[in-house]
Amino acid sequence: MAAQEEIQLWQTVAPVEFAPRMSDRTQAQSLLILTRQGAGYQVIGGQLAHAIQARATHLLLDFSANACAIRYQIDGNWEQLPPIDAETANAMLYALKQLCLMNPADRRSAQSGACGVKIAKEKFTLHVQSQGVKTGERVLCRIEAEKIPFDRMSDLGMRDKLYEIYKEKLDAHGNMMLITAPKGEGLTTTWNMSLNAADRLVRDFQSFEDETNPEPEIINVTQNFFGGETGKTELEVVRRMILREPDVLLFPELPEPESLSVCVDQVKASEKQVYLRINATSAIEGFVKIVGRYKELASDISATMGAVLCQKLVRRLCDNCKLGYEPPAQLLKQLGIPPGRVAMLYGPFIPPPIEQQVDENGKPAPLTPCHVCNGRGYYGRIAIFELLTPGEQLRKAVMKTQDVSRLTQIAKAEGHRGLQAEAILTVARGLTSLDELKRVFAKR
Repeated sequence: MAAQEEIQLWQTVAPVEFAPRMSDRTQAQSLLILTRQGAGYQVIGGQLAHAIQARATHLLLDFSANACAIRYQIDGNWEQLPPIDAETANAMLYALKQLCLMNPADRRSAQSGACGVKIAKEKFTLHVQSQGVKTGERVLCRIEAEKIPFDRMSDLGMRDKLYEIYKEKLDAHGNMMLITAPKGEGLTTTWNMSLNAADRLVRDFQSFEDETNPEPEIINVTQNFFGGETGKTELEVVRRMILREPDVLLFPELPEPESLSVCVDQVKASEKQVYLRINATSAIEGFVKIVGRYKELASDISATMGAVLCQKLVRRLCDNCKLGYEPPAQLLKQLGIPPGRVAMLYGPFIPPPIEQQVDENGKPAPLTPCHVCNGRGYYGRIAIFELLTPGEQLRKAVMKTQDVSRLTQIAKAEGHRGLQAEAILTVARGLTSLDELKRVFAKR
């Protein structure tokens, strides 16, 4: 009797539904019908459904002559999965490229594409990049949820006292706001959540965006497009909109110096507000980058910068299986936590080695992994936030030096609490572990 074939992961779940990014619905339907006829349609549909159910945000496929290695990124960590045989994998890739309007026959050139994906009632955008490599081809899929799974800044991890200060700065007049994060650390989500937290129901918010790279729509934020097929420059659009006297001017991508100069004049003369966004590893670095980028506006930027927000993502401890322990006095001292302030710290549940998982009679009794986090010890990610509200000494110093270490010392002397200090508070709140902080802050 022939051995029963092993069930593959893509066969264990109902496949996703695809929505090709085509303006003509008839053409999109024709593409779906064509792709369904291939052997790889069910494979890629099932593999993506499995990835989404596993909470993966990225799917890495490494194709070689014999097989396709698969990895998921879950909560910022890569996890290896069982490989797929080459024949099945190649059929899967062919279908994926068809659906994302890429060239399936080209296995060498760098390509990129996108496709809509739906599972149950949840919608996602699938971004795909492929590149030929020495061993075959590497494909990275990024799975982006259409709906932000957060309602408040506290859902992201911001503590209440920090939020009160941040909210006050968001709703101020006559200042600039800079929102930063390292690349790949959730900057877009925090930008959108910040806009949701701002008083855009009582003030006029205008966003300036490249038509070829639009932002997700947000209620009561008007999008003004330039470039692409508009035939308009950024400066033209900014000048025209300012005549209508909006309250808040948003730039998801850093504006041209001339555009920002016009806006800074509005901040000084009419108490308007400007929000900017940039990648940076700390609030101080973000401040330095902006001042350095716009040298002719440096003094005005330094004088009007109301606050700089920065964040770093860490894994959140699983509430179902995390373990508490009483921290030694020496550890609390090292962390700078006053005695008696924190009774318990928490860490992930780490099962003993398999040979030690036995019952009272010494017989093997493997532990069942936590049903919430699947034995990872962590579930989801949260942000550690630092909020820089520049003092007078820092405003003067940033005009003279770009030495981040020196500027950080000045900011701390003026009462600034940096990312690492905020990280200790996150541990004290029982949201993450010391081991996770060591892992994240050790990365460069």
